[in-house]
Amino acid sequence: MNSNFFDKKKQKILHLFKEKKYVDVIKIGKSLLKIKSNDKQVIYLLGLSSIYCKNLLEAKKYFENLLILKKTHEIYYTYGNILKNLEKYSEAAISFEKAIDLNPNFSEAYNNLGNTRKFLDEPDQAIECFKRAIKLKENNLEALFNLARIYQENNKFEDLILVYKKLLNFDKNHIKTLYNLGSAHLFLGNITEGKKYFEKVLELDEYNVPSFRNYVNITKIDKDNKLFKQFLNVNFDELNDQDKILIFDALSKCYFDQDNNELGFNFLTKSNFIKKEKTKFSLVSQKDKYENIKDFFSDKANLNLKFNDQIKSKPLFILGMPRSGTSLLEQILSTHSKIHGAGELNYIEKIINQLGLKKKNDLKNYFTEIRDYYYKNLKRISNKAYIIDKTPLNCRWIGFIINAFPEAKIIHIERNPMAVCWSNYKTLFVDSGLDFSLSQEDMAKYYVMYNDLMSFWVKKFKSQIINIQYEDFVQNFEVQTKNILLEINLNWEDDLRNYEKTNRAVRTASFQQVRGKIKKNTSKQWEKYSDYLKPMQKILKNNQIKF
Repeated sequence: MNSNFFDKKKQKILHLFKEKKYVDVIKIGKSLLKIKSNDKQVIYLLGLSSIYCKNLLEAKKYFENLLILKKTHEIYYTYGNILKNLEKYSEAAISFEKAIDLNPNFSEAYNNLGNTRKFLDEPDQAIECFKRAIKLKENNLEALFNLARIYQENNKFEDLILVYKKLLNFDKNHIKTLYNLGSAHLFLGNITEGKKYFEKVLELDEYNVPSFRNYVNITKIDKDNKLFKQFLNVNFDELNDQDKILIFDALSKCYFDQDNNELGFNFLTKSNFIKKEKTKFSLVSQKDKYENIKDFFSDKANLNLKFNDQIKSKPLFILGMPRSGTSLLEQILSTHSKIHGAGELNYIEKIINQLGLKKKNDLKNYFTEIRDYYYKNLKRISNKAYIIDKTPLNCRWIGFIINAFPEAKIIHIERNPMAVCWSNYKTLFVDSGLDFSLSQEDMAKYYVMYNDLMSFWVKKFKSQIINIQYEDFVQNFEVQTKNILLEINLNWEDDLRNYEKTNRAVRTASFQQVRGKIKKNTSKQWEKYSDYLKPMQKILKNNQIKF
């Protein structure tokens, strides 16, 4: 009778599970386990129901019990997913590996092991897992998208393009993949190829705003341009805020191309205003951060710390304000056989944010942690003598860099303040950390903060900062570059004259400029918009900043 009762109740929870009544499954299932504690099917249903009820800790217990009774690749796989969602990544990786041991053709397990390796900060192993998942199952779209994402995050754009092309085999008109392919080509300097993909998207979706904006950014737009006229007919009120930001930015560029400055500024102001309304960026909190940075170094400078480890690839920091010429300088220097241009890296800011800016008793340990974290990530990128980190706002961290990396070289590039402020104001950045550029007033105030901090650093570390004036650099980049190479103990190489031919990914707003010959008078371009930029000029003048 007891057995009959148990079987009936078990049938009931199977029925309830099919009806997705997971709370009822758990309630009845728990009572059944009191009768028969080792019933694998009941434990399995309880575990799955706990997952669906988002009670992962309970699910973990049930699957641990189940694995004592039964070891299959499916159970290890599900247990691994539970652990991954609980952020127990090392344990999750072991569980996925056991699932693969039991079923070497388990594509989905390789994919999830790849995701776990990524969380464990093991990108190379993650890539191999995603590749294996795809080899076992060509239509594993999740693994293909995961592989694409990790290639993008690690600037492997040539590999990324191959993955996107595989994805198009499954859907040749997939809008997002076509758009991403176009973007990847732009970062590699394949402007014509990139434009084809944006035009293809606009054939399939005539009002695709992101593709229109990218098309405009790489095209000189005249008043007869077909796509320009097409997008003028869009009902802006029906767009969401993100599309409004993009289309107003694009139309601003269209009108500037046509020398219609009034409409150019009109749409630029609209785009920036909407983005500013949505941003969480605070100029006040940034000012506090700058003050905390100066306070950290108020009574100290170079501590001359000695570290036991040997660095094979020295960091070469190119820093300053965004749009000051950092991308151009990186493009030229990375043409050298002993220098790798890694683009904008976030490692320094990430570790300093983790450690905080409060004064420390054990400064040696503090700077050692910065050094270890940064170099662990840097050395994966290249084994060349120098690796460029071209994050402009690393200028905030100069004192930290000098103390954590005595071997590092720091190049600060500065440009006419109004040229910098105007260029930032008209550029729509993806990084919300640059949202100081969304109003003329904020832009100028941020420049004042940057200028003040650089004056602070120069007083403390002048001999350790290589300072470059952008306007002098572009007048004779060869002489200037030779001087920089001399400072970092490298010889001139003739290939540097053809820097624009260097095949490397550039993800910054300057991806087009670095592919062409240097233009020498761009720092004066702001002057033709002078009447529209009076708020910016007023703040700079009031702070005795010359331009």
